[in-house]
Amino acid sequence: MSQGPLMVLDSAGLWFRAFHSVPEKITGPDGAPANAVRGFCDMVSVLLEEYSPAGLVAALDREWRPDWRVGLVPSYKAHRVGDDGGEDAPASLHPQVGAIREILTAAGITQASAADAEADDVLAELAARDREVLVVTGDRDLFQLASASTTVVYVGAGMKKRLAYTPEVVAERFDLPLGDDARVYADYAVLVGDASDGLPGVAGIGTKTAASLVREYGGLDGIVEAAEDDGSGLTARQRKAVLEATDYLTAARGVVRLRGRGFEFEFEGDTDGRRGHVDRARLDALGEATGQARAIGRLEKAASVLDPA
Repeated sequence: MSQGPLMVLDSAGLWFRAFHSVPEKITGPDGAPANAVRGFCDMVSVLLEEYSPAGLVAALDREWRPDWRVGLVPSYKAHRVGDDGGEDAPASLHPQVGAIREILTAAGITQASAADAEADDVLAELAARDREVLVVTGDRDLFQLASASTTVVYVGAGMKKRLAYTPEVVAERFDLPLGDDARVYADYAVLVGDASDGLPGVAGIGTKTAASLVREYGGLDGIVEAAEDDGSGLTARQRKAVLEATDYLTAARGVVRLRGRGFEFEFEGDTDGRRGHVDRARLDALGEATGQARAIGRLEKAASVLDPA
């Protein structure tokens, strides 16, 4: 296993979180909002300062709602579709995303994406590497990536309340069976559903029942088999609920479970996340344009912990 951890970022999740946690009164000299720029740079700086990774990759959504996921579950993120067919996001965030990506490039930080893929798919691929990996996200679905070599740094409750999820923590937190990794969390998530992603779950199956079923039957396949068996330990209500949801369960596992689709990944920068060329003149220009020279300078300095490419 390579020395030094690789940190991988759920970039969109971080800049959305930054946008909503830092006041829009934070602006550049032209009056344009720069709250997401400041928040994103500060968040990544804190992470670099705390964890001192050897590599850093910012994972990107090439498609925020891939057709293949919508084909499996049509309600997937449907409530987030805007009038123009794209993601319904604050108008003042979009230009800041462009600035953030320019900052990452000028700071020598790798960005990665794949055709027809969300950042989650990129993160899953990076987490499978033979080295220590830190996955930074506010998305609980990524708990499934926790393993002996991968820790999920969850920032969903805010940076100050960030928690490190290992397989042991996932099992304890959600009362799930402990294995070498936390992939069983994906089956639990399918059962419970996720309104924020348009996944309905199984009617009448809450968190406690879902955890109990996963512990007893090992996962979705075992649960469906038990529902089809009159002599299983499932109650009549549980059997009925699972059987009525079998089509959903088959489709949703393809949406929630990560890995295995054979994406072709593209890297803007070093594939191991080592730091590339730093364009300080460009960083200075971006700092002046956004009014966030302090935050950008902090990020540039914090990134010095990365191995050079």
